Amino acid sequence: MEIVLALGSALAYGISDFTGGVLSKRAHVFTVILVSQLVSSAFLLIALPFWDGSFSWEALQWGAAAGLAGMTGAALLYRGLAIGRMGVVAPITAVLAAAIPLAFALAVGERPGLTALIGVVVGLIAVVLVSSSADAAAAKTSARFGGSGVAEALGAGVGFGLFFILLERTPHESGLWPLAGARVSMIALVVLLVAIARAPARPPAGMGGTLVLLGVTNLGADLLFLLATRTGLLSLVAVITSLYPAATVALARVVLDERMVKQQLVGVVCAAFSVALIALR
Repeated sequence: MEIVLALGSALAYGISDFTGGVLSKRAHVFTVILVSQLVSSAFLLIALPFWDGSFSWEALQWGAAAGLAGMTGAALLYRGLAIGRMGVVAPITAVLAAAIPLAFALAVGERPGLTALIGVVVGLIAVVLVSSSADAAAAKTSARFGGSGVAEALGAGVGFGLFFILLERTPHESGLWPLAGARVSMIALVVLLVAIARAPARPPAGMGGTLVLLGVTNLGADLLFLLATRTGLLSLVAVITSLYPAATVALARVVLDERMVKQQLVGVVCAAFSVALIALR
């Protein structure tokens, strides 16, 4: 069951990233994040009374810490993509987002079977490949920490990895309350970023429906990841969830007619093989 939930989370994160990327071409990125987080918070408030779960300050605190880590990761990722090449920034971020929770889970005692561990290794390779872009070769020759976005990519990967770990640490009986804590800290941080960047708080007209889609898919991704960690191992769930770039790349191919490079096609095959191995475990 956790594999299905993790795959659903990866798909939702992939849709969210694609939607956010499209919207950010028409409006300031911090404006897009702020409005989408407000939308997701509204849906979360509606769902809270109908979802079983015990309120606790511990759940809110873990969730708030996760929200700060995730939002910091997002801000660094967008900064890295703005000043560097996707062929450098995306693979570094995605691999760290998978590797850090994996290392943490193994350190605290999780012991997946040999087949699952092989699947994890294949999954990490898949993450690198599906995150590749057509300019990856050129990126390798020009990467320097000063202006390539590598430092930002490292920070973003750490932020996302910590987000996964902190969200998994929340009490299993806490229901949706960790997500409530995450939304509070996310909105507080993005409001600060909007003020610093002097970005408009209101998006351009005609973006309402797509912003709702972004907010719902982002919330759904977080929820599915949380549920997956409550039924399965973080070491496996985090790697499967980190395959989300495959969904983003597929949508870009179908909707925007962007060309998929050979590495990405191989990565999609590796991703499927990885999930199959983890499922067999």
